[in-house]
Amino acid sequence: MPGMIKLSTLCKFCDEKETRCTGTGSCKVECDITAICPSVNDVCVSIWRKKDDNVTIDTICHNPAHTLHDLVLDDYNNSKCEMKEIKGRDSLFFICSCSEDECNEQIFFTSCKSTV
Repeated sequence: MPGMIKLSTLCKFCDEKETRCTGTGSCKVECDITAICPSVNDVCVSIWRKKDDNVTIDTICHNPAHTLHDLVLDDYNNSKCEMKEIKGRDSLFFICSCSEDECNEQIFFTSCKSTV
């Protein structure tokens, strides 16, 4: 709509922290911080990792025009954060991105897709 100002997205924003999320079904991210993303182009991202017995989640704002962990975010035009497994890492690694306010608070592993 002409004359409308695009507002920055609100995302859950906690640096890497331990989680009870098992990597199946859906999980609510255990993050109490909501951030106003610095750029109007930023989207919300959640990253879930498991290495040995260490399970962590990272929630951030990120501009999809730039790579993140050497990955291009190609699924950010979603209202839900649907996890995709990324193969070839030194840990079990899932990532999702979405473009609605706080959409990275609830993550979904139910329709996981793998990416090399």
